Amino acid sequence: MTDHEETLQSSDFKDMKTGLMVFGILQIIFGGFCVLMVPFMIMGMIASAVIDESSATAMSPTMMLPAVFLYVLLAAWCVCMGIGSIKARRWARALLLVTSWLWLIGGIGGFIFVLLFMPDMFEKMGENEQIPAGAAIFMKYTMMGFMAVFYVIIPVVLVLFYGNKNVKATCEFRDTKVRWTDKCPLPVLALSLMFGFWVVSMLSMGLYGWTIPFFGFILSGVKGAAVVLVVMLLSGYIAWGTYRLSINAWWGAVLLVLCWAVSAVVTFSRVSMLDYYEKMNFPEQQLDIMKQYSGILQGNAMALFCGLSLVGFLGYLLYTRRYFVRRGEQEIASQQRLT
Repeated sequence: MTDHEETLQSSDFKDMKTGLMVFGILQIIFGGFCVLMVPFMIMGMIASAVIDESSATAMSPTMMLPAVFLYVLLAAWCVCMGIGSIKARRWARALLLVTSWLWLIGGIGGFIFVLLFMPDMFEKMGENEQIPAGAAIFMKYTMMGFMAVFYVIIPVVLVLFYGNKNVKATCEFRDTKVRWTDKCPLPVLALSLMFGFWVVSMLSMGLYGWTIPFFGFILSGVKGAAVVLVVMLLSGYIAWGTYRLSINAWWGAVLLVLCWAVSAVVTFSRVSMLDYYEKMNFPEQQLDIMKQYSGILQGNAMALFCGLSLVGFLGYLLYTRRYFVRRGEQEIASQQRLT
């Protein structure tokens, strides 16, 4: 038995190396499934266009490419995190815990959204002569079950595992190096990752003509691209600045979120969501489907859901305010986290 193993056995925590390996392998497998989805989606897009170009189910490349990009990004993420988990790296546990919490919170929000709007959506589907009422009911409960598992149960399991104190202690014991994730409180790291993801996701707007709501107008083309570029630069600064615990970046996050919310409210009080989708060059077949649910998407329930989401995010920003202190206090706090 090596000195390292003897020290591990005499420590006051349970070694979770096996669990880290199991969860890491599962994530790599999931990443493999994401890779396999890419050619299937491309072949499905080609097949639907060849079989019936006028079909409402035919997907345009501009609608499919963001999904393909997302699957590639997920595959790379899952493989990297899986390897990090197997090696019991501090950065992997921190990132997996943070993203699992974001996944769970977003999943619960999405599940509530579905519960609010699903009855009306599937009632309309049942009225469609092309979809039998029984099939609509089956689709409803299948979707609910899938969302319950994928958006709630799986992230709960990940949060419980990677948030376990023994898992944390195992990673700290087996990975003694100070990692970049150790230099930032996890709640702030989550905030930084959210704005970083916002930067990356906004690149997909180029596929839709850089269409963006802007204080009562729907901009596109060069004007829309200019606004998107400014938002991306501000979001990138906020992502980096919040990681470095800059109070200016925190205030920037508050102002950007408020401006974005005001812009959306003013714009969609003047124009409809269908006008927005038309500007994004959605295929006519998909627009016809959206028209059937336009009342649902612009009803009071949708406004309430969006309002609660905004309040929740602003509440989280206020919660993280405690971590943003003056530079001298910041250095002391940083030293305390690393010791």
